[in-house]
Amino acid sequence: MTSARIKDKAETLRSLLSFLTHATETIIKEWETDAQDPKHDPLLPSETLYDVRQAVVGACGMYTDLVQEPQHRLMELSLQPFASRALHVAATASIADIIAEADAGSGVDLKMISTKSGIEQIKLAQVLHALCSANVFAEIEPNYFVNNEISQQGLSMYTSSVNLPSVLLNSVQAEKAGINQTAFEKTFGTTVWDYLEGNTSKIDDARNPRRELEVFAHAMIGAGRIHSTPIYADYPWESLRKSEIVDVGGGVGGMSLDLAKRFPCLRFIIQDRAAVIPQAEVVWQHELPEAISTQRVQFMPHDFLTEQPVKGANVYLMRYVLHDWPDEQCITILSKLRDAMGPHSRILIVDQIMRTTLGSPHLKRAPAPLPANYGHAQLFSHMVDLAMLSVFNSKERTPEEFSALAQKAGLKVVKIWECRSIMGVTEMRRSDASSE
Repeated sequence: MTSARIKDKAETLRSLLSFLTHATETIIKEWETDAQDPKHDPLLPSETLYDVRQAVVGACGMYTDLVQEPQHRLMELSLQPFASRALHVAATASIADIIAEADAGSGVDLKMISTKSGIEQIKLAQVLHALCSANVFAEIEPNYFVNNEISQQGLSMYTSSVNLPSVLLNSVQAEKAGINQTAFEKTFGTTVWDYLEGNTSKIDDARNPRRELEVFAHAMIGAGRIHSTPIYADYPWESLRKSEIVDVGGGVGGMSLDLAKRFPCLRFIIQDRAAVIPQAEVVWQHELPEAISTQRVQFMPHDFLTEQPVKGANVYLMRYVLHDWPDEQCITILSKLRDAMGPHSRILIVDQIMRTTLGSPHLKRAPAPLPANYGHAQLFSHMVDLAMLSVFNSKERTPEEFSALAQKAGLKVVKIWECRSIMGVTEMRRSDASSE
């Protein structure tokens, strides 16, 4: 290593340390402020806390990269799939639930966890020790484990990524042959939607496909609520007044359900595949029955790749939709909506807004010396992006990629709403319409 390189690294390291020292005091101050607010929502950090937390995660990762031996860091990255597998084992065996049920305050014995999970004790210890080192679970005495803040949130992982390398390495040849198989299809022998709905003989008859569909529907509600509280706070939903919102591909309408509770003037039409609509009706009847009785919500089977039947709605909402589809299908989906839109209609796309290390003029940049996208703070977003690739041959998108899709569908991006979340809101209008 040259002396110039050493000097650059030393200056960066000192800069990161100085930033972390200052940021630590900022975070503690924000924690203390939150503790004094009885109405504080832990899912809605202040703008100050959100920004500094992103920067600290990025700075810690950058600090680690600078001081860790490069060869060791590379090996560590190459073995990360085993961490994912350990999480998958813990989720499948409901380890967090076993600990939560049995813990009387002194931790749960490995032997008991082994008995209840059906995993041999020595092998289970290997899995739990790996997860403890990653700060998922904690070992308070030898072979006595407790949940911590991370494991208490629950664990679920995709298994389809196992075939992602083979699909990617043959993608050029597959495209030439007209084959567009996902890693999920290679693993399970069917698409994710047919898998969930049981529309294939390749699914194991011992499975209950309707149970899979129900779990997926409720998972979308739960996952949405983890990340969406800032969406409800940082986009001006109140300005929509008595608008009718068409929740396109809305599943059971999890986001609309939350919006209906917060903004009583809004009305909703939940659209999804015919197999999903009965589940949506059950969920709304349980959580907000008055919305059904007053007809604030309607349910409509609809394939969003076909003509949109609701014309001229104020808002067409899509959460977790476009990231499920390759560009070609996204353009079709958006084009169908464009054809149905009135001059004052808008499309609101709630998905991750991807950030690269080069940044985007549409997004806030991280403070120096961090890369523009906060570096390590974006790792989760990139993992989700790869999950979309594995399951759907799709992706999470940058502002520029959203703009390209919009243009090809006769639309324009009028604003990207950055929120205190990994999620954001991309607002589109007809390209011939005013953005007012």
